Amino acid sequence: MDDKWREAAPVNDIEASSWIRIFRAFDTDHDGLIQCEEMQKTIRDSTYSFGFDHYELQKMSLYLEMREGKPVDFADFCYLMSKCKGYRLREYLFKAALTVTPRNQRIHVFSELQRYKCVPPPLFLILVSIVQLALYLYYVIDSSEGVWLSGPIPTLSPLIVSPFHLSELWRMVTYCIINVGIFHVIFNIIIQLAIGVPLELVHTWRIYILYLMGVLFGSLLSLALDPTVFLCGGASGSFAIIASHLTTIVTNFREMESATVRLPLLIIFGALDYALAVYQRFFALRIDKVSMYGHIGGLVAGILFTFILFRGSKPSRFYTVSFWVCLVLSGFYIAICIALIAAPNMLH
Repeated sequence: MDDKWREAAPVNDIEASSWIRIFRAFDTDHDGLIQCEEMQKTIRDSTYSFGFDHYELQKMSLYLEMREGKPVDFADFCYLMSKCKGYRLREYLFKAALTVTPRNQRIHVFSELQRYKCVPPPLFLILVSIVQLALYLYYVIDSSEGVWLSGPIPTLSPLIVSPFHLSELWRMVTYCIINVGIFHVIFNIIIQLAIGVPLELVHTWRIYILYLMGVLFGSLLSLALDPTVFLCGGASGSFAIIASHLTTIVTNFREMESATVRLPLLIIFGALDYALAVYQRFFALRIDKVSMYGHIGGLVAGILFTFILFRGSKPSRFYTVSFWVCLVLSGFYIAICIALIAAPNMLH
């Protein structure tokens, strides 16, 4: 089979460690960058050190020329090495990680990705998206309402948060797989796949916690401030992902890829979804209203748990202090919401 179509097995520990050693050997001034001209000369003079054959050497030279002199950092180095060696899966993994990882954290992240064997695979948010779409289509067919912006709302579903079934605590989590309106479905799936999956690839189990805490914070805030209406939709989890990514962009603005584009786009996209939620809560001609506080709860969880879960490979004093502050604030948030939920019954 032609070399350019071959698919290699995951990089082993020896080869993974050799990539970082090779990179550091040619980063002579230790600034984390290799100049393109220097790298082109190096691979011509030391082809064996890179493990290249003649075909791979030509590809690397071509890719370096296409960079038009832009320096190569370790993330670029890993991506180019995978591309030249035909490690197709690894190439896609590196490309996805580039979009969500600050430059100052990439050596650690990309070193780990070289050893990644898809165990566990980043399937959590993909499965959530599939379930959300399947249940939306089921309720569209079951309700005979068709596809539109404000429905259907399956008020009899055992999965949504209902003011008539407050004792059924599982609904505080399961509501996230029931979406109202086609825009919300599309919005949540795009966020979960375009941002959530790369984050899951980099942070693995921490993304499960981030998403589920966004869902829990959303249901708590809705029950505390808007207890007389229903709550359903994956926006609380999606807003936790958006808020986490926005927090990372803001705190690492100069280190993120395309930060000046990503920041306003995410804000505008999220604002449109929230504006539609406000419209459906207060202005839509329906009796069965849906709370819009799930979005806010997810936003709060996303900001707080970014500092709790994602502290980087070399935590600074700022992140250490932020960790404890956000942990305490999360405890206060939960306690206040529970107090507001319980207060009416206690007074009654």
